[in-house]
This record gives sequence, structure tokens and C-alpha cells, in this order.
Amino acid sequence: MVFNQKPPLDDLDVHQLDFNYLTIKSKIELDEQHKTTKATVQLRLKKDSVIWFNLSGTLGVQGMRGLVTKDSVYIINRVNKEYSIYSFDDVSKEFNFPIDFELIQSMIVGNMPKGNQKGQMVKKQANQYIIRQNFGDILIDNYVNSSVMKLTEVQVTEKATENSLKLLYKNFGDLNGQAFPYSAFVSLTHYNEFGELHTELVIDHQKVETEDKPLKFPFNIPKKYVRK
Repeated sequence: MVFNQKPPLDDLDVHQLDFNYLTIKSKIELDEQHKTTKATVQLRLKKDSVIWFNLSGTLGVQGMRGLVTKDSVYIINRVNKEYSIYSFDDVSKEFNFPIDFELIQSMIVGNMPKGNQKGQMVKKQANQYIIRQNFGDILIDNYVNSSVMKLTEVQVTEKATENSLKLLYKNFGDLNGQAFPYSAFVSLTHYNEFGELHTELVIDHQKVETEDKPLKFPFNIPKKYVRK
């Protein structure tokens, strides 16, 4: 695959979802090794700042609430009366793949994880642009529909380990004059001492609304809860 730096970045106006606050209700299905979890999730986002979520559904996720900040992930389990606090280093080690706030937010709203970057390489292929970005040991290929200039696929690869993350977006609809992907598929492939492992997540957004007025992010850890 031959890449170049043309067309110029100014010509590649990839449409990123613009919002101040966002509320989302979604159905999700998580497939891990020999385990499938289905749930309903309520999301609230303040752009580039905080992600709040509340899970309901099967016993394994019932009563779970979380808060994602720029540097940490907080989760409380109201059924078991316990809580957990993770740095993004912890999260990355758990999934054996580099994960940060920027990546999680972009996964939810369908934006390019890193946006346009100087030095990125571009290839025009059929009806799409492929934008390749290098960040040290991380390689990102962004697939953009050339007709609507919206992201339809992202492939993130850790060069040293070949661990990879694939994001697919479809079912685009109008959200206050902007295109928004109401369906998403996430596939994480990583390797450990047991071999190749796969985690897959299917997201079906039921309701999405943008907000200009500040949202509340109710989250507190009761004193009697035990840290897990």
C-alpha cells in the first residue's frame, strides 16, 4: 500500500462530531473468552473531560456505575458494595493494549482517535481515504468515506506485540445536522502466555442527544464500600 502526504491536510476535512455535552442510551453485547454479557448502558459525556456511565441488565453488571476522567477509571458495584479505581496504565495492562481517555471517547462518538496530524500519510483507495499515523510504537490507520468525510473504520496496532484494536462504524443518522454512527463494532486482539485472545463489543445506540447546558455526573463512593 503506497501512501503519500497529498492531498494536503487542509483538503482532508474529516468530520469530527462536535459537542459540549452528550447523553446516550445504548444496548451492548460484550463477548470475551467463553463469556457473553448483554446490558443497557446510560452515558453522559463532557467533551474531552469526563465520561459517566450506568449499567443495567444481567447479574454481572447490575448496579454498576462508572466515571472516566482524563487519567483514571472509577467503578462502583452497588450490588456487592465495592469499588475499584484504575489508572489508564492499569487498564492498558488488563487488556494488554494501550488505552486512554481520548481513545474511549472517540470509540463512543466515532471520531478519529488522534485527529489530523502533521506528517500523517494518506492514500486514496476507491471511495475512501486511508490516513496512516505513527505514534512511536503505535500505528493507526483511519478509513474515511470520501463522499461524506466520516470515519468508518479504525485499525490500531501495537508494532512490538502485534496486539490490535479494530473499530467499525455504520448506521449513520442525523444528530443536529451532524452524521453520527448509531452502530459500532469493537474488536480487540491481544497475545499473552496462553496465546491469542479476542474481546468483541457490539454497540447499538438507541437514543443520542447533544446538550449545551452542563450535565450532572452523579458519582460518589459510600464510606462502607470496600475497595476491590
